[in-house]
Amino acid sequence: MNARRTEDNARSSSGARQGSSRTDFPSEPPRITGRRFNAILIALAFVMLFGYLFIADEGPKTLEAVRRFNYWFLLVAFAGMAVYWLLESLCMQILVNKLHPGFSFLKTNVVTIIGQYFNGITPLSSGGQPMQAYYYRRLGLPLSDAMPMLLCRFIVYQTTVTLYSFIVLALHFNRISSQIDALMALVVVGFVGGIGLVAALLALAFARKSTTRLALWVIGILAKIRIVRHPERTKERALHSMDEAYDGVSFLLHEPKLLLKVSGVTFVQLTVFFSISFAIYLGFGETGSDILTVITYQAFVYMISSFVPLPGAMGAAEGSYVAFFSSVYSSSSLVALSTFIWRLYTFYLPIVLGMWLTVLINNPESRLSRIIVRQDVRAAFKDLKVEDPEN
Repeated sequence: MNARRTEDNARSSSGARQGSSRTDFPSEPPRITGRRFNAILIALAFVMLFGYLFIADEGPKTLEAVRRFNYWFLLVAFAGMAVYWLLESLCMQILVNKLHPGFSFLKTNVVTIIGQYFNGITPLSSGGQPMQAYYYRRLGLPLSDAMPMLLCRFIVYQTTVTLYSFIVLALHFNRISSQIDALMALVVVGFVGGIGLVAALLALAFARKSTTRLALWVIGILAKIRIVRHPERTKERALHSMDEAYDGVSFLLHEPKLLLKVSGVTFVQLTVFFSISFAIYLGFGETGSDILTVITYQAFVYMISSFVPLPGAMGAAEGSYVAFFSSVYSSSSLVALSTFIWRLYTFYLPIVLGMWLTVLINNPESRLSRIIVRQDVRAAFKDLKVEDPEN
């Protein structure tokens, strides 16, 4: 990993930081299949969500809820999303500083929000990382740094989410399970899925050979029953993915301070994200529930939605939110309106903002692109000054 990083860092300093034309990154971003179909699904989901405002209860009640809503809390909710993005960028920047010092926070923030956009329009958020790697490379971060960094971020995020879920379940399972039995079963399924993923990563770190043999054996069994059609290709991809995961986990285990720092920021980030629903709740003037209950329900919604193979977990996210928060709000019209506002902020806003930033970063004449170029020029002059023997 270090040899590749040194070689790419040399290319990066002689290319991006000297203002030369970069041609060593792909001219086209990774292709994401089904984008048009996913866009139609997202638009349809928005129309259905908007229609739900008037189907859930009588239209006049919904309009009355809109009129009496305290719109200052929309700013609070927006601030929550902004803090969530900044904390995500901070986690990425901590990793960047370790692997490739000097990469600007502005670039990291732009790539983070672009990643949120592609996470939103692809099933299981599968498009975010490839597009982030592409734009990191395009902005001057070598792929030998970008790919391990994104993998480490994924590992830390999944581990922290699983730990967060465990704490929430341990504190509130008995009280809530008696009220919402069927949904709690789905919560447990989501939690077990997270535990399984973390366990697989740990098994790969501490028992690499055995885990690899087990994975190849499972692929062989699936090939025999015709679930896997191209076993050799699948095995090759699996081995490559496991090698990358092993490198990422090993790196984090050898950097405990870095691991704790990124995990701590992620824990705060999740708390802020889950608290956005409480800001919406207060905007309606409701007082029957506390912030811990709202955070708990929101964490449960997240667990249920995590493994739904649709862009933004459409349907599962809204349905589980309505089911849990029906016991929080005093009327179904408030539940419907809060669902709409929550999805508007946490799903549709990142898509719109990320799409806008993608357009700006792809336009060399945009103000954002010019600011980034000026940053690169200043960094290049700074490097030249440091390397000048007369100085």
